[in-house]
Amino acid sequence: MSVIEILAGPVIGAVIGYFTNYIAVKMLFRPLKPVKIGGRTLPFTPGIIPKGKPRLAKALGKAVGEKLLTREDLRKMLLSGEVKDKILDGVVKGIQEVQHSQDSLETFLEQYMTVEDYEAMRGHLEDFITEKINHGLEQLDVGKIIAEEGAKEIREKFQGTMVSMFLKDDLIKSVAEPIGDKVGEYIRENGRDKIYPIVVGEIAAAESRPICQWFENIPLGEERIRQLAERIYTRLAEEKAGELAESFHIDRIVEEKVNQMDVLEVEEVLLGIMKKELNAVVNLGAVIGFVIGLLNLLF
Repeated sequence: MSVIEILAGPVIGAVIGYFTNYIAVKMLFRPLKPVKIGGRTLPFTPGIIPKGKPRLAKALGKAVGEKLLTREDLRKMLLSGEVKDKILDGVVKGIQEVQHSQDSLETFLEQYMTVEDYEAMRGHLEDFITEKINHGLEQLDVGKIIAEEGAKEIREKFQGTMVSMFLKDDLIKSVAEPIGDKVGEYIRENGRDKIYPIVVGEIAAAESRPICQWFENIPLGEERIRQLAERIYTRLAEEKAGELAESFHIDRIVEEKVNQMDVLEVEEVLLGIMKKELNAVVNLGAVIGFVIGLLNLLF
């Protein structure tokens, strides 16, 4: 038996194994679309990846959302030194800029909301403060206080005089209590109308004050701001990491992104990750074919 005859079997086996695996790998991505003959779709068309892209997207989304980026991973990421320092630096810088701002409170707030929303908020605030003050006055029972303090003042005013002989407690009470009742009734009926213009004026005055003036009496230096911001941020990251992970819907985002990708883009991504491994599979086919050809000579 000649050398050519001896090597023919292993070489042919290697070639068959190589091209078989090469075709199998190519069939992962090709053809991109179904191939139809006479109205019938040929088997194995489109390729495995194009045909199963929705399932691939769902599986990748689930893997990333449930295994690769868990709540604990997100919590650790948010609390890592690098991320936390960047966020705190931004918070401190932002607060310090506000502290030295010459903008009025109204101008500052209108940067973050529409004029309509701001006016609605101001209206609610005016009503809220007015109602609270009016309710407080009613609870305080100003009429009763006036009656008691008025009676006390009358006694002290005429104490030691001849008039005090005629000013008995019942007489003083009969004069002071009706006055107190009238005052209380007036507050209940007209208190809101009297308080509301004052509240509106005070809020208008507050709106016109520069932001920096609001911070003049608040001892917030850079270090203190950072400490407060870090405390709040750490607590939120600890308590809300799970909610954040759920609200991000990472699995859905990954699934949607993969579904939006073109098949060629998916192929490029996968080949970028597994090109060496897929080439190894093709070469392994050649090796296995060659070994089978040798075994065929032996048996």
